[in-house]
Amino acid sequence: MEALHPDGFGAPAVASPRQVSSLRKVINIVGCVVFFAIYWMIISGCRWPVTLDLFVSIGLTELNRFLNESRRMEYYKDSGDSGDQDQEKAALTEKDDAEVNLEKGAIEWSTSGKKECIAAIVGWREDPALFTRALTSYKDAQSCGFVIAGIDGDAEEDMEMVQVFNEVFPTHSHVIHVAEPLGEIAHQIYDEEKLSREKAGLLIDYTEIHEIAMRQCLLLAREMLTNAKIVFSGPNHIRYLCIRQRHMHKKGIMFTSYIFSLAIADILGIEFIWSSDSDSIVSSNSISGTVDTMATDPSIGGASSGLFLHNSTESAVARMAETVYWGELYVNRSMAGSTLSSDCQCGPSTMFRLSALPHILIPWYLQTIMGKRMIINEDRHLTTNLLKRGWGVAFASDVLTATDTPTNLAGWLKQQIRWSRGTHIESLLEPSVYAVNHPLLFCGMIKREFVPIGSLFATLIYFFTGKALVTLPLEDLAIRCIVGWSYNYLRNTHRLTPGTWKWLLPGLIFYHVPMPAVYFWSLVTLTADGWGTTMRSSSEKAKKDGVWKAWWENGFFVVWMAIVCGSAARWLTNHVFVGLMSGMAATYFFLISAALGSFFAWKATIATTS
Repeated sequence: MEALHPDGFGAPAVASPRQVSSLRKVINIVGCVVFFAIYWMIISGCRWPVTLDLFVSIGLTELNRFLNESRRMEYYKDSGDSGDQDQEKAALTEKDDAEVNLEKGAIEWSTSGKKECIAAIVGWREDPALFTRALTSYKDAQSCGFVIAGIDGDAEEDMEMVQVFNEVFPTHSHVIHVAEPLGEIAHQIYDEEKLSREKAGLLIDYTEIHEIAMRQCLLLAREMLTNAKIVFSGPNHIRYLCIRQRHMHKKGIMFTSYIFSLAIADILGIEFIWSSDSDSIVSSNSISGTVDTMATDPSIGGASSGLFLHNSTESAVARMAETVYWGELYVNRSMAGSTLSSDCQCGPSTMFRLSALPHILIPWYLQTIMGKRMIINEDRHLTTNLLKRGWGVAFASDVLTATDTPTNLAGWLKQQIRWSRGTHIESLLEPSVYAVNHPLLFCGMIKREFVPIGSLFATLIYFFTGKALVTLPLEDLAIRCIVGWSYNYLRNTHRLTPGTWKWLLPGLIFYHVPMPAVYFWSLVTLTADGWGTTMRSSSEKAKKDGVWKAWWENGFFVVWMAIVCGSAARWLTNHVFVGLMSGMAATYFFLISAALGSFFAWKATIATTS
């Protein structure tokens, strides 16, 4: 086990990020240009570009799985632990495990030889039943050595989550109230140190200031643990810690939880932290499978597992969302993962090497965009900070964690907008990350950023002029769907139930049709913030959005569906109803289609939330 430095700050003696030379940076930049040129030639010159792109993605997905399994086998060999030799078989039992966990009472902690982790779960005004399920699942989680539950709120309404924590963990547990969020203390120290250097006319060393703030936060966390008389051995040892502080935002409670994790890890000699949300449920090998993927390589600073939905049967929206997770997440995240440059560690299933965190937490928490402090994109910006410093980030595609999804269209769109804002910020405003990582990271950014925006402008041009800027053969799209679904059926460890297959095509439309507008609106409203999804406690569920707020959050979708339906009407007139409509009839058909699309979009979003 690697130990932290005596002062609890800094990298361990063995684990360290990759050192990227200047020559390597030049090669990476040239590779980005070459990859962009190749991708453009494929898009503009290939008859079936979508299918070709899928085959390349499948190849990289298989490479990612092979490399992940190779690292696991090396780790099992070095540690003398047989591990889960068939990780896919283990992952296939995860849905059953997640349900079994709900029925079990107190379970003894695993005593296997696997590397242990601290699990940090954060949330705000979560549904008590769901939070109970989430916390209970950690009782049977392999490689979980300590649990921290972070609650973003200390008002009376927030005590509901504290009560759940005490019910799930009645013994060996403790609750600490943090009077002042540690993130704000770090911000105050940062401002004071910077100001003192400016007044003295000294050169400002931001790294030094970050270290000073970090050390002070760690000292405060240790003091709070000492004052609470928390011990980690003996008959009265603590293994479950609840931290609550005044309500701020997700990034605020994550920061405090991570600081306590670092302090406790230094005491227990734990090397990794598992970070998750209050609405997510781990299976028995969610944590162990993810940590085994990165444990043998000391240059890997982070990883994340695959996801499936535990509430996929609650509504039609949730059923379609499940097919999106199944059909899109597995392949898309695996591409960059094959080169240890995964650009987003999923919030519900993130693993960090604790020695990588001290140097990135302060710049992560204090991130500003256009002069504004950012409280969104917490997952992506953590990943970006790892990648910028040379740490590898893996994606354990054959390990699964269960998470929650909004069950109505308005909530789903709000979530997609929030995620897309973070994607834009990290993809477009952090260009230095591409110089120190494999060009595949840049290639993924190009596809993710420019294809939806290009689709939006192509649709607008067709809507207003009837001219097709881009034409994709229908057989290309059909082959892509058939091959993609077949591959996921054969290789994806997330197995769809027979009743879910009928939702594949609706799910494909449900995801891809709004995406151009989602990307555009999130780019226009880049610095908007918030938790992103509606909280599920009884008090929060009763709240309704105001009309203007509802229009601000979902009005773009109402406008976009008018454009999509109007464009569809124009295409039908030009290609299906040729000669059947006069000029005036075609115009009426166009206008009525646009109006109906807009009306039903309003009915499904704004009318239901305001």
